[in-house]
Amino acid sequence: MRLSISCDACRQSKVKCVHDGHPPCRRCQRINRQPCVLTDPRSSPLRPRRDSLRAQARARPTSRPTVDNCPMNANNDRQWCASVTSSNPIASIPPSVLITACDTYRKKYPVTNFLHYPSLIAEISANHSSVDPVFVASLLSLCARFMPEHQLQSGETYAEYARMQLAHRAFEGPSLYLAQSLVMISFYEWGSGRPYKAWMYSGMATYMIQSLLKTADDSMEHNPDEFHASQIQYEQLVRTYWCCFAQDCELSSGARQHFALSFRQISVPLPIGDHDFNFGRRASQRLMPVNLSRNSPLSAGMAIDHGLTIVTRGFDIFVRILRFANESRRGQTSSPLDNALSPQKTWENLTEELEEWRSLQDVTVRYPATSAQAHVALGYGELFAYINLVYFMSILFLHRDRVLSSLKLIHDPNHDPRITTTFEESAWCEAAIAQLFEAAQNIGGILSALEASGAPVITPYAGFSVFVAAHINMYGTVSPRGYPGGQGRAEEEKRSNFSYLERLCDYWPVGHSWWRTVQEASKFYETAKSTQENVTSGDRPGHLTLASTLDEYGDIRCSRPRHEASASRKREVPGRDAAVPQHHAPPGCPAHASMTFSDQAMLDPHELETEMMQWPFLDETWSSGFDTGFDAAWPNPG
Repeated sequence: MRLSISCDACRQSKVKCVHDGHPPCRRCQRINRQPCVLTDPRSSPLRPRRDSLRAQARARPTSRPTVDNCPMNANNDRQWCASVTSSNPIASIPPSVLITACDTYRKKYPVTNFLHYPSLIAEISANHSSVDPVFVASLLSLCARFMPEHQLQSGETYAEYARMQLAHRAFEGPSLYLAQSLVMISFYEWGSGRPYKAWMYSGMATYMIQSLLKTADDSMEHNPDEFHASQIQYEQLVRTYWCCFAQDCELSSGARQHFALSFRQISVPLPIGDHDFNFGRRASQRLMPVNLSRNSPLSAGMAIDHGLTIVTRGFDIFVRILRFANESRRGQTSSPLDNALSPQKTWENLTEELEEWRSLQDVTVRYPATSAQAHVALGYGELFAYINLVYFMSILFLHRDRVLSSLKLIHDPNHDPRITTTFEESAWCEAAIAQLFEAAQNIGGILSALEASGAPVITPYAGFSVFVAAHINMYGTVSPRGYPGGQGRAEEEKRSNFSYLERLCDYWPVGHSWWRTVQEASKFYETAKSTQENVTSGDRPGHLTLASTLDEYGDIRCSRPRHEASASRKREVPGRDAAVPQHHAPPGCPAHASMTFSDQAMLDPHELETEMMQWPFLDETWSSGFDTGFDAAWPNPG
């Protein structure tokens, strides 16, 4: 057997120790591990080489000043210091803090729940330095914001360290730690308003985990007896794969391009139940994507134990509903007169798919039939919220699109009379708006219940859900149709959702664009309420251009040059602007884009209602603020 001089860290990891005869070796230098002691296994470990001793001597003085600057606790024990070294922010974080971060991650990010906590916590407790530093940094980039009592550095500090490590190691051999780190950094970039970086990291994670799964499948095919011993690791691969799928759906967000992954055609098994996973038990059955249907008895009555499978399938349906709504809003769907799969048929198929997914869930997973507090008691509050948020958001976008279409058909004098439906439009519209109101109330209700129970959900997707619900609340404050509980209830829920979005901005930069947007929307609704009664019956109503001013980036930008008619009509009605303050477009918009709130209010009730329901006007990049430079970095998918 060939013996070589190597450091203890490389020898324990069973990897080749590359060096030039002097410490540190390349691996220790890359991950900033100190000290790196080179030893010859043929000599006594008590007599390390002279160069290694020099390296240790050089390393010792550098650590003393930092330790001396750390505070003392009540027992005169030296506390750990979060800013031990600028080059390695995770060097001195104690195991107890890392374990707390793992528990925080488990609760706050249920959609990326791929960690096997028993083995991870055991590894951290036994030797926390054995956990990959890039994994630890990625974990802390997401969790530090929720751990103020531990005096950690900012999430960006850990994210920057993780980025540098990933830049060096991305093209090394794939590993589970690296793939999971890429998923976490992708989530961080998305919440920070950098969707292009998030997309790239997510794609790298997807291809890396596919490579690992292929290797694992080949190994199990040739050595089936070894499967039981490696079952936990294989399940981590499976869960990471499906987390990549859910993340791909979130980042696609209704984009017109094809998804990287198609749920029905995937041959990777779905995650097993959490109990089997955590206890390392072989699952009695393994579901495949094709099994998630009413025709399969295997998937009936899925409880929160299979929450990751439930929410992943939900995101698959939601993102296709959002894409359909976006295409319908752009007028890109085919006419029902010349296409067998008409928008009406597509809508019906999506609705049926959504309700089938809901029917497969046990009643204990459905809100408000089951209280959020019951799941908080079991540690599943956040996952319970995600499952129901995805469902209610799907309802909102399905029915918002149909309500808009119905109102336009009813009130547009130039519409083709051949394009009709088999049901009464006005009656259907009433029922659809009632569903919109109920879904918006449930979004606010479940998040409020979790916050009151000490398990608040503060993530970008939850923020987006509140952003959409807030617009429905605002519509409820002026709608002639009855909001459940009355317009006062709608106003109360609007204020609660506004408060949530304001708090979200403290955690996620992407929330700022949503916060600005609802502020502008609120101004518009207040003006609409004060001027709606003053529209004279003799005026021909104009077309509110506000719906065209809310573009792909989820914020007020520039209105399209569609308001010239309103401008000319304004000249015919002098003095109307005197009572209404003028609304100015944000900086960067063309000069012609500015319009007054009085222009927006010159509508009859039906047209006003149609235009107000356009909020929020969303596209495939709803996850980024307009000031992130995404439009310059990402090509037009159309």
